[in-house]
Amino acid sequence: MKILLLGKKIRKMRMDKGLMQYELAEKAFISAVTLCRLEYGLHKPSPATLKCIADALGIPVEDLK
Repeated sequence: MKILLLGKKIRKMRMDKGLMQYELAEKAFISAVTLCRLEYGLHKPSPATLKCIADALGIPVEDLK
């Protein structure tokens, strides 16, 4: 999946859950800056980071792919 599309998907799911960036970042054990860069397609997440985000959103990691 293209990085920008992945970022948009993360952002949509975060907003659907009613979370601010800093809230999701805390739950995923990443910095808010990293999450922001991911959402805007400026950074490609590692598989471990993607799993942390999915866990924090309460979804399977496959839903982000």
